[in-house]
Amino acid sequence: MILPPPTIILSPTPTTTSEIQKIREVVQEKVQEKLNQITNPLSTNMGLIGKVIQIDSSQITITYQNNPSVLKIDSTTVYVDQNRNKTNLANIKIGQDILAMGINDSGTNTFQTKRVVFINLNTVNLNRTVVIGKIVDISKTSPIFTLIPSKNKNNLYQIKTDKNTVYVDKNQQKLVATDLKSGQKIIAVLTPDPKISKTYTALKIMDLDYAPTPSPTPTK
Repeated sequence: MILPPPTIILSPTPTTTSEIQKIREVVQEKVQEKLNQITNPLSTNMGLIGKVIQIDSSQITITYQNNPSVLKIDSTTVYVDQNRNKTNLANIKIGQDILAMGINDSGTNTFQTKRVVFINLNTVNLNRTVVIGKIVDISKTSPIFTLIPSKNKNNLYQIKTDKNTVYVDKNQQKLVATDLKSGQKIIAVLTPDPKISKTYTALKIMDLDYAPTPSPTPTK
């Protein structure tokens, strides 16, 4: 007579109260992260330009076209001069033109500055417009692209480029037109086209997202 194999009953592993509490805390943290993303969607990476009007150890105040902005700075903020060399806060003077890159939090009305680049705004005058935004479409048949500004996303800019348009990255390193891609954030210095309504010609384009493609390591 063959006996059936014995039935093995597995007892559940006991879970302590402390383990249950840890699981609850982890779940609560994940839920809070999602809530923060939903309730504070206005924290975005962006750039600001302007002339320095006030400096102290924790912030820099700039103004552009009579619109002041306060830039929060700390020990992690990086400073780059016009020769693309690293510098420091002590070398920023009142009246200096700068480009600030960082995180803008509309909920707390603060701009946490990650990088400050010395620039020259002498080319900007009343007939020119400086727009910070994202490229959303690039024409395949003509040198025209569409830009959505960061501040007023209801306005679209039709922008033409020509042989005189200057392309640079955020470190003022020259680029070529083919380096521009849809979805990239840029600063564009524009002048209105007198012949076509709501169309602008780009005098200078600074690509805030550009990252050079690393060269492949040669194989021995």
